[in-house]
Amino acid sequence: MKAWLLDGPEALRLEEFAPTTLSNGMVKVKVEKVLLSTSDYEIYNGTNRRKYPFVFGRNAMGVVSEVFNKEKSKLRKMDRVVIEPYLPCESCAECLAGDYTNCSEMAELGHNCNGLLQNFVDLPYSALHVLPDNLSDEKALFVSYLAFCLNIADSLNLEKGRHIAVFATSKAGLLLAQLVAFYQAVPVLVSNNEELLASAQELGIYYSFNSDQVDVEKEIRTITGGRMCKELVFFANSDYNFKDVFKAASFNANICVAGYSAKESKLSVAQICQKHLKIFGVYNGVGKFSSAINLLVTNTINIDKLVGKTIKFSKLDQELAKSTPEEFAISSKIVVVE
Repeated sequence: MKAWLLDGPEALRLEEFAPTTLSNGMVKVKVEKVLLSTSDYEIYNGTNRRKYPFVFGRNAMGVVSEVFNKEKSKLRKMDRVVIEPYLPCESCAECLAGDYTNCSEMAELGHNCNGLLQNFVDLPYSALHVLPDNLSDEKALFVSYLAFCLNIADSLNLEKGRHIAVFATSKAGLLLAQLVAFYQAVPVLVSNNEELLASAQELGIYYSFNSDQVDVEKEIRTITGGRMCKELVFFANSDYNFKDVFKAASFNANICVAGYSAKESKLSVAQICQKHLKIFGVYNGVGKFSSAINLLVTNTINIDKLVGKTIKFSKLDQELAKSTPEEFAISSKIVVVE
């Protein structure tokens, strides 16, 4: 077995380990491709520090190599699978009540436990989802992203024709805007990333504008006919002043803070109280992987703009050493595991 260990910011080494022995309820997966995200790069460069050594990488697909109990398992050797990085503890109060999405002790591969930049990994059956033959490996890598966006969508009131403000600077905002449009609500994408905005326009996201070039409050007031937005999403890794989100919100609005980030944002308690705002977080895609696979198989969501260059597993340290954060905002790099 081989894995890339991060010993510190930008300090990667390829380590070999003895093969593991499967335990009950586990499946060994040969990792085929890993999608590197903005969050992965921030772990690599030390923006988001971890306890070292650490294996990052949270979005991957592969093939089943070995199954512990072949007679009882629905998985078979050589099944193509996408890996769900979220592993509920199954013992907290939320899990015992069947609310796995809100597990209070959630393990997440590549975030708070070792991730998927390795050639073999042992995982529970519940973390693996069989892929249909007509879904490419590249599309399968975005299942986790889309599952996350589906949970965001579920947290909002997506009425037909309702304007939904999405504040984002990376690819998740583009996926969510498409999903909002699919539910027949009206996405309003706010970003300071011109590449993201150009991609949004090509995908038919009509209301998309650069927050550095316009007055956000005035623009949204015009778009909504003065009503402002009742539902808003702020991606936590976005580089915005939170006051723009408050200004775009109507009275009694719901604001979803999506994902997580090491960045700190100041919240205006006065504005929260005066506008009767409800603020809540969504950070995972638990329970939505099957739905996400279906949306990608039917081409309901377009990810063509998000697929970046490929990197050989053996050359990962060299490729990341010459990469920049901006390269990961829109098109994720794909690590091909030899």
